[in-house]
Amino acid sequence: MLFYYFTSSEYGLSNLKNRHLKVSRFNSLNDPFELLGIDMSDRSVRNILRYDKSILAEKKGLLCFSENKYDPVQWAHYAENYKGVCLGFEIPEKSLKKIKYVSSRLAISTLEDKDKQEKLLTTKFKHWGYEEERRLVVDLAGRPITNGLIFERFTSDIVLKEIYIGCRSELTFDDIKSVYSSEGDKVIIKYTRPAFKDFKIVWDQSKKSEHA
Repeated sequence: MLFYYFTSSEYGLSNLKNRHLKVSRFNSLNDPFELLGIDMSDRSVRNILRYDKSILAEKKGLLCFSENKYDPVQWAHYAENYKGVCLGFEIPEKSLKKIKYVSSRLAISTLEDKDKQEKLLTTKFKHWGYEEERRLVVDLAGRPITNGLIFERFTSDIVLKEIYIGCRSELTFDDIKSVYSSEGDKVIIKYTRPAFKDFKIVWDQSKKSEHA
């Protein structure tokens, strides 16, 4: 199954050139409720959750993918206002955690659940639902750090299949192919445009696709 990673043109080209994706850290994600999805009205609960988050954030990082390559809001927020790219990867579904979107915080009793950590990793407020997020959680131990950043390389379980160029991007097929060659299985490159009928970003079929 294909899952999608939105990024800017600069980082997109860098990711393709180096065949890797940046691992996000839990303490730097854009949602301040990350790993804190339980009712925190009790001070002791706040202390527990904040401590647990600090420990997990030291040990784990994540890659965020989406099930949806068409959503214009994601293109705006995560792909440089349509100037970036969307990379489609074939990833085993069992490797990814599916986010559950909820309208209210989890009950305090969740602290006693055996799957407490799993629930905290996969619970977000419902207004994030447009992201249709899937998460790949990775261990940070032993990973090299480059300029303060940690990366996950493309592997046999993270296989690039598609590259979509944003509808406002100045990137060309040649820009993509100058940094990435598929070395066997072909990777398809497509330009995009706003759909004529729906609120979607779709393949611009007036411009033929090419292979990297």
